[in-house]
Parts: sequence; structure tokens; C-alpha cells
Amino acid sequence: MLRLCCFALLFVVVGTAVAADSAAVDLRYRSYRNWTINLPSSGWFELNDGIRLRHANGDRFAVAIEGNSLRFDTDGDGTLDRTIKPLVDPDTKVSTSRVILSAITAEGKEFRYAVRLRKDAAGWEWAPGGAMIGNIQTAAGPIPVRIIDQNGNGLFDDFGIDAMIVGSSNEAMFLSKTIVVDNQLQEVTVTPDGSRITLAKYSGATAKFDMTTSFDAKAVLLSTIVRSSDGRNSFDFGAVDGPLEVPVGTYEVVTGAVGLGSHRVQIGAGQMKPFKLDADQVQTFDWGGPVHSEFKFARQGGQVQFSPQMIWYFGKAGEEYFNWTPIGKSPQFTVRNATTGALLQVAILPGSC
Repeated sequence: MLRLCCFALLFVVVGTAVAADSAAVDLRYRSYRNWTINLPSSGWFELNDGIRLRHANGDRFAVAIEGNSLRFDTDGDGTLDRTIKPLVDPDTKVSTSRVILSAITAEGKEFRYAVRLRKDAAGWEWAPGGAMIGNIQTAAGPIPVRIIDQNGNGLFDDFGIDAMIVGSSNEAMFLSKTIVVDNQLQEVTVTPDGSRITLAKYSGATAKFDMTTSFDAKAVLLSTIVRSSDGRNSFDFGAVDGPLEVPVGTYEVVTGAVGLGSHRVQIGAGQMKPFKLDADQVQTFDWGGPVHSEFKFARQGGQVQFSPQMIWYFGKAGEEYFNWTPIGKSPQFTVRNATTGALLQVAILPGSC
């Protein structure tokens, strides 16, 4: 059995109260020069045929790849008006850069969109590099809210697909029809351009679910993103302490992380099953350590060979732990004869955690 690495406690409280039964929050676009947001589904899109975002002059911004440089039509008028020479990481050889696109929408509104760029062995890719941001005004003070066009279609109202952050954390959950503000569920609506969200008190059936109290590990739960099977509701249980009231339904863990500073371990669904929350139910989720490993191996004569890339780590609820960064001390693996119990091999990998 393995135990998770030891980290200090870190969590973010995101609650405060909305003054009335409903409230509108105006948002504005912000581009990020340094991207620090951890998205629940960090997708990158091929750059070959340009960046497909609708505007008054068409449905995309043209791009031409010239060697290791890029030429962009940054205002959507069909002319390649800017050349970008990206930075190349000397160790990874990955090229990165960013660009700001601007145009007028079909409705006559100004449109800005930040794009992150990277090139690796697979070629050029792009991802959104900005967010619609604002503040939920409450009796205890403003709460930051950010909405990210995670699927890169230029719209900010794709519930269960786009991403959002409520509070000051950089851990994003999926855009959710409900959010928790001051321990109260609020129902959310969003305009397609992301310029306004509206909050109203949620009146549907709820259950209470706790994923933090029973998390068994010498580690810090930085984020745990769950999403309902219909995609309407998403919550980050790493941002709360104790039970959280959520709409009834069937949920699944999508992603998460434990860590501190540069030390980080990714959590995936792995072998976990979806779980159902019924009305007025109070449920505690039992998960975390001890962690066990599964691996594939090849046997050649008296030797057993296996690779660090063919080892998988699972917690007691079936969740998977992977992408251990930075790479740390390896656990010790012992291989024994299943019949006699004789020790065949003791292995220490060159890097694991």
C-alpha cells in the first residue's frame, strides 16, 4: 500500500450573502498575460484552419503558419496584419505565445478574445486566454466571479462545458446552473456573450454531501470537481470544509488535485462510479488513502520488467492519482511468487511520488 505525499492545509472559502432574492452581475472581459487558472477540462484546439469565432465579418480569424512563426488576422477583416514569433522552451522545445483578437459582433458589440498558443511535436494548438469577470455584491463584501469559454466557441453560456470560478481561487469548476453563496444555493443564468449573470434563490430539492471530512490522506485537497450527469450542476468540494448543500441528482467526480506550492498530484475518476444524491439525504464520501497500485509487466527468464508509464495509482473509492509533480521519491515494489511467496524482484523506479 502507498500513502500520499504530505502537504499543508489549504482551502478557499467562497461564501457570502446575496442581499436580495435575485441579483444581476455585469461582467467585463479580461485577458491574462500569465495563465494560472486550472480548468476542469483543459482542451487545446488545432490551429490549422484558423480560430473559429463568429464576428460581423465571418466565422473565423485567419492564421498562416510560416515556419516557427504565425501570421494572424487579428481584427477579422481578412488581412493578416500581425506576425508572432513565439518563445521556445530550451528544455521541452515547446513554443508558446499569445494574441488578442478583436472585432465587432453581428449584434454590433465590441468583441475581444485572448488566445494562448503553443506548438509541440503535434503542431500548433490554441486555447482561450481570458475570462469574463465581475463581482457578486454581498453584505459581507464583493465575491469575484469568472467565466471561461472553455470549449473555445466564443460563447460563455455552455453549462456543464464552459468553466467558472466563484471566489479568489484559481481552481475552476464547470459552468453551473447553481452556485453556493453564504451557504445558500443560487440559481444562475448567463447571457451568451457572458456580459451578465443573474442569481436567484434556488427552490428545488437538495441533499447534503461531504467530500472533505472523510478524505483520508497526508495531503491537502486543493480541488475536487464534481458534475451532475445532466451537466447542469458542478461544484468544487476542495473549496469548502464539511457538507455542502447541492441539488439532488446523479454526480461524478471529473477531476481534482492535492498539493502545496509547486507540489501537485492530479485526481481523476479512475475506477470510481457515479453516485446518486436523493432529496434531504446527508451523505459522506469515503475516499483517499491508502492508495494501491496496478501495473503491467513483462517477464524474461528470472527478471520482471515494468515501466513507470505503465503503473496506475488508485484510492479506496477507485479514484486515480497521476501527474505527480515535481517527481519525488519512488515507492518500493516487491514482486513475489504467488504460489511459494518467494521474493523475485525489488524495484525502485527512477521517478515517482
